[in-house]
Amino acid sequence: MFDVGFWELIIISIVALLVMGPEKLPGLLRDVSKWARTIRQFVSQTRSEIERELTLEPDKDLSARISELDDLVKYAPDKQTPSENNSPEK
Repeated sequence: MFDVGFWELIIISIVALLVMGPEKLPGLLRDVSKWARTIRQFVSQTRSEIERELTLEPDKDLSARISELDDLVKYAPDKQTPSENNSPEK
């Protein structure tokens, strides 16, 4: 992502030491590492969820059950309600 080499890290460290001072630098590094860890975990979880959703295949067992139900509906007699049986035919 970022192409930061050894010398760039040294320069960033020296600037941070001069700006923040030696007392606040350890706390700053701790906070930055917590944020970086949180962001990495979020990106990793989001990536894995997206990959899982993209690789989901339709449930073959479910489609087989649906086709069985369709067959049953085709061959099952229609059920009439009592009001339909008593109504006069036109």
